[in-house]
Amino acid sequence: MALSAVPEVSFDRKYFQSLQKLEPKDQARCNKAIAQFLGDPSHPSLKFGPVNGDPTGRLNKIRAADDIRILLAREGNVYTILRAGPRGDIYQRAERSRFMVNRGTGAVGLVDTAERLPPADRLTAPEHGRDTSDAADTLGVFSHWTDQELTEPGFDTQQVATLRGLESEDELLGLGDGGWSDEMIELAIGLLELTPEEWRTPTLVGDWAEDRFRSAITEFGDRHGISRLFTPEQVAEIAAKPIEDWMIFLHPDQRSATERHYEGPGRVRGSAGTGKTVVALHRAVVLADRFRQEEDEALPILFTTFVKSLPPVFEQLYNRIPGAIQDAVRFVNIDKLASAICQDAGLGQTVNVRDIESAFASAFKRVHTEGSPLQQAGLSRQYLKEEVEKVIKGRGFQRLDDYLEVQRIGRGTRFDQNMRKQVWELREVWDDEMAKRGTVDFPDVVVLAADLARRRSEPMFRSAIIDEAQDVTLIGLQLVRALVNAPEEEDRADGLLIVGDGAQRIYPGAFTLRQAGVEVRGRTTVLRRNYRNTAEILEAAMAVAGSEQVVDLDEEFKRLEDAAQAPRTGVLPVAVECTSDQQQMGVLIERISQAAEEDSVSLGDIGVFLPTNKLVDAVATALHEAGLPYRKLDKYHGVSAPEVKVGTYFRAKGLEFKVVFLPGVSDGVVPRPRAEGQDETEYVDQRSLSLSQLFVAMTRARDNLFVLYIGTPSEFLIEALDSFELVQP
Repeated sequence: MALSAVPEVSFDRKYFQSLQKLEPKDQARCNKAIAQFLGDPSHPSLKFGPVNGDPTGRLNKIRAADDIRILLAREGNVYTILRAGPRGDIYQRAERSRFMVNRGTGAVGLVDTAERLPPADRLTAPEHGRDTSDAADTLGVFSHWTDQELTEPGFDTQQVATLRGLESEDELLGLGDGGWSDEMIELAIGLLELTPEEWRTPTLVGDWAEDRFRSAITEFGDRHGISRLFTPEQVAEIAAKPIEDWMIFLHPDQRSATERHYEGPGRVRGSAGTGKTVVALHRAVVLADRFRQEEDEALPILFTTFVKSLPPVFEQLYNRIPGAIQDAVRFVNIDKLASAICQDAGLGQTVNVRDIESAFASAFKRVHTEGSPLQQAGLSRQYLKEEVEKVIKGRGFQRLDDYLEVQRIGRGTRFDQNMRKQVWELREVWDDEMAKRGTVDFPDVVVLAADLARRRSEPMFRSAIIDEAQDVTLIGLQLVRALVNAPEEEDRADGLLIVGDGAQRIYPGAFTLRQAGVEVRGRTTVLRRNYRNTAEILEAAMAVAGSEQVVDLDEEFKRLEDAAQAPRTGVLPVAVECTSDQQQMGVLIERISQAAEEDSVSLGDIGVFLPTNKLVDAVATALHEAGLPYRKLDKYHGVSAPEVKVGTYFRAKGLEFKVVFLPGVSDGVVPRPRAEGQDETEYVDQRSLSLSQLFVAMTRARDNLFVLYIGTPSEFLIEALDSFELVQP
């Protein structure tokens, strides 16, 4: 079959699901076949052609291997990749399916009588300008035809009544069970794609079938399970599937969250793997285009987070999204943003980490005296330092009375009035010691920047998206909010989007949106499906940390209670018991080499995460000695490269990899043991954060997870080992 024009290709949402059910080698073969199809659709090895049983001729197949086929819909040179699977399954599916484009509702997709869709997934078109994520009402399949018009092609009154009552295309295909002839069903299917005027006047349609097919996918496809159309070059990247490309794939179920109009601050939340960052990035693309069309000189959009290594990664991913407007979005972390604002105002602040630590050591010695309330409480120096940074300065408190009254969300230790007064004194002495050394702390810069932002005569950004918001301080949130709203006190429409999940908080300190004065009721989207992890990986992560109570921005709950559904299945995570550091490193190097030999995995798809920087350095040395290229996460900017990524649990936040290794999950390492004399409630807080960090690290894995430990596993793992395949080298 000679095909000369360049293909335009989109993907059905279930194609990737069907692909993940195949063995890794068959997945790689499907990717190779798609890439070859884009380069030369007529290549004889593909055996491209129509499948039997489809009267429209729209359904076609290509060969990926002897027993693997890919099903696709075609109109001219516009294609939609539908399913991948064993040859027999694909042919059976094609015989019972139709690819329909409904001109009335705008629904477009593969309809299969064996895949009866539940009401929530019915293919219906949203009402213009209205969020339908929770809507129960649907448009009839033949909403674009009147009763009288349906009689003209030959349907009797009873048949018309049946057609008018249909709410989904799969119900139309199922009419054969009700005694309808194949001819009448095919007639009805044909009418779906036509308006009455087009049916009466076939010349109106003419050779425009391909254009209508393209238009349906472009205008409605992404709302009903079909991606946008991609060029061959873009599809080649997706088919090759380095992990960075997978990270920008937006599932149609997430589309409404990117397109909503918010009259005030909005929020997107969901548990691990639900695609919050992907939604946030696509939201930035949508807003940049919207503002460019609506406003003469649109201000830039801010995309920010707390972790300083993430913005460069997010920027790379944003630029890979088709339709992204370059330079319309500024990617910067909170601390760097605050520093820039102070410098622009001529108030540049020196932040010297060594001097900050030295100043705190001196302040602690001056205040934490024998017999004082804090000394008697048995709280560690680090915990008190975090109290000042995250609670006092993190809330922007300038008066002692405010600190005395605050509810310390996320801090389990009891602080009476005398303890709080002494912590306030510690803050003042620390500030004095830093002033002597000519430095300030990072939270001080954010507090100053927030004050400057509130006094601005005009906003700095048209809109802002805060990702991983659960780890941003309250004053950091207020800084961003002021930069969008200034000088007005009221929140702008589509101005602030808060994205995050309290179950993945990895830094101490927390707050509620109510404490921040931010109201998101009626403007919150909850993502309920895990698109990253397999069910087995998610089950293991929940077995480890699911029963832990977590503090969200709005409420408290157990992780397991808020877990999303993971429809994709795979292999069990592996727990490897080692006898020594040397053996653990040997197993790690061997397993990484084995994983990289798989056709569907490259070194760049592998992440190794550890609880401490010391262990990060040890693994980096081992990889270097083994001749395996690697890159530490603090130097990773989201650019695809054949290098193993290595970093702490903290650095892994916001990222994902096909294969994840977690060495050192041993007793006495994760979590750190309780220090001698350490307050029990302080240790509870410390242990809870350690568990959250391990949970985050585990859920970075998309397809395979390996946990390694020496001797006795971490207490977090002991009760969860039934969810792992246990291996002894």
